[in-house]
Amino acid sequence: MGRYDKIKKISEKGAFRIGTSYLPEFTESNSDILLISTHGDRCDLIATEYYGDPSFWWYIASVNNLKSNNIEAGTQLRVPVSIEQAVLK
Repeated sequence: MGRYDKIKKISEKGAFRIGTSYLPEFTESNSDILLISTHGDRCDLIATEYYGDPSFWWYIASVNNLKSNNIEAGTQLRVPVSIEQAVLK
């Protein structure tokens, strides 16, 4: 069980909150990249590859409902082409 499994998600103003963190709501797009993870893949490595910045690891984790930076091999992932939705306005 992940450490956030029992924490209630609260939605408000285009974002949802888990504990004290506000995360943007994500809208799927046909231009999103779909991939299957392999052994050793992590959200920070994928964020570096697609966004040039490992600090957006949380966005990939959030979009894919992952509980951590680590990804089990064989997991289907959605990587949004744009990080615009990651920035709360």
